[in-house]
Amino acid sequence: MRRIKIVSAFVAVLAVFILGGCAINRNQVEALAKCDYTVESLQDVRLAGRVIDNFAGPDGVNLSALPGVALAMLRKDLPLEARINMKVSNPTTTRAAINSFKYLIEIQGKPLFEGTVNQNLNLNTGESTVVPLTFKANIFGTAQERGLENVLNEIFTRQGEGFLVLKIKPSIRIGNSNIYYPGYITVDRNLAKGIGKLVM
Repeated sequence: MRRIKIVSAFVAVLAVFILGGCAINRNQVEALAKCDYTVESLQDVRLAGRVIDNFAGPDGVNLSALPGVALAMLRKDLPLEARINMKVSNPTTTRAAINSFKYLIEIQGKPLFEGTVNQNLNLNTGESTVVPLTFKANIFGTAQERGLENVLNEIFTRQGEGFLVLKIKPSIRIGNSNIYYPGYITVDRNLAKGIGKLVM
């Protein structure tokens, strides 16, 4: 229901452009919202420059690997980085055209990283493609607030939702402008679970 209301608001905004002489197909807008966005895999996950399998053991975080991370904490710079392979599928009967999109990674409900992909996606019915999203963000503040070991365990062994969340905001091209979808579409509420699979 919420997605439908957002689509209606999006169409209302686009009406301004329609009245100005720029034609837009409402079905195409709805196809944009109804596309399936999922995380297919994560690659090259690193913490403080080290691959994650250096930190995780069978019982959780490997404390013997912490000296490098401890040094990063002293510098107040604890970078978490990865490549997220996001799959976009079009299950509708209308071609879905995405000109570019913003993506947002949240940690415990707070913005951690925001990026933009300038890539034209044109998906006919039943088609899909994988788009790589890269990020590198300093998680020192969260580690300081919650405790370093707690955060590392959240990243490597998290089974619940809401710790690391991926959201996107797609856009379509109208004239010479990118018109972004209002609000963010949640793609994955548990990126940490995906990271955890890499070290099992």
